[in-house]
Amino acid sequence: MKEHNSYKPMSVVDIHLKTQTMMGNPPQAMVTTHWNQVMNQAHIKPPKLLCKITGKIKPFQASINDADGFRMRAACVCVRSSKEQEVLLVSSTGGRGWIIPGGKVEPREADNPSISAIREAREEGGVLGQLGRYLGEFENTEKGHRTRVFVMYVDSLEPEELWEETYRERKWFTIEEAKEVLKKNKPYHVKYIERMVQTRSNVVS
Repeated sequence: MKEHNSYKPMSVVDIHLKTQTMMGNPPQAMVTTHWNQVMNQAHIKPPKLLCKITGKIKPFQASINDADGFRMRAACVCVRSSKEQEVLLVSSTGGRGWIIPGGKVEPREADNPSISAIREAREEGGVLGQLGRYLGEFENTEKGHRTRVFVMYVDSLEPEELWEETYRERKWFTIEEAKEVLKKNKPYHVKYIERMVQTRSNVVS
């Protein structure tokens, strides 16, 4: 009698998505779907991430790589007003220091990372506001990712009962203060603020 094996191991499937954004025509993005195909054929549930701080479970998010293999990220430099003199920072997940809100570009957002930047600002900082100018793409070869960064003009901050990641702290800093605290924890994030300062003269009369 022949044995029937309904499950066949699958390799990772790379789906190429063409991206068209306000930055022009960036390279094709690759969405690495580690689990969707396996789920369909083997009925395996995707893994979930347990937050060590809150104990809450977050659903698995597929990684998106660009044509060069860098993971795609997006972030917002959140400022109090159009004067761009104060920046909102949030505490890192591990509580080791301050960061600029940012994170993964999700598969459905691959053609417009600005959506990712807005989402991350709201999730991590409870920020509601207007998206400003694009500051550029910042490459971190050590971490293997590239982050597209935007300015966010903050209209309001969600109260704690609505803020998704309330285990974080959030605080306003002057430009110089923000640069100093970021140097200790996220020196790459200092570059975001420096680029904002450099390009501010182009938008402020």
